[in-house]
Amino acid sequence: MSRRKPPQYDLPHAAPGSLRLVQQFLNTSDHEYENEWIGTPKDFASWLGERSIDVARVTGADTARARRVRDALRELVIGDPTSEARDVLESEAARATLRVSFESGLVPARPGVDGFLASVFAVVHDSMRDGSWQRLKACPNCHWAFWDESKNRSATWCSMELCGNRLKTKRYRAKRATASH
Repeated sequence: MSRRKPPQYDLPHAAPGSLRLVQQFLNTSDHEYENEWIGTPKDFASWLGERSIDVARVTGADTARARRVRDALRELVIGDPTSEARDVLESEAARATLRVSFESGLVPARPGVDGFLASVFAVVHDSMRDGSWQRLKACPNCHWAFWDESKNRSATWCSMELCGNRLKTKRYRAKRATASH
């Protein structure tokens, strides 16, 4: 199977700074077409390497763990995480060993996948504190993570032209079908 890279639908709406890594991590799966870009240890190691994240070894357990964290974070971004998702985040956050750097803030205390997940949690923590977390959203149609650039933080879809139009057309057709019966 050829290694395809995830589409970059989020580029017009890319999150700023370190929150971009979280956005990219959330977008390692595509629910609409059932694509998974970190499905194997090799895929995950390659994805980390493309972002200059040094990992000596990635196991199947590491990959499954990262996917669980990603899926739970996506629920958090959507805004209504299940108790299972909260449990995953709480459990993994407890494992994430961070230390304070007086130059960089919270940084991972361990290397590898543990360090990557700790970095993700540090970014989420910082963005929740500074208020930028509310601008990272997931499309209700395709679940793609995008950065809300609207002044009033009211963006709903990853793309008005793609998902917004699809949902509006679907609602219109359903309404017409109901009215004609």
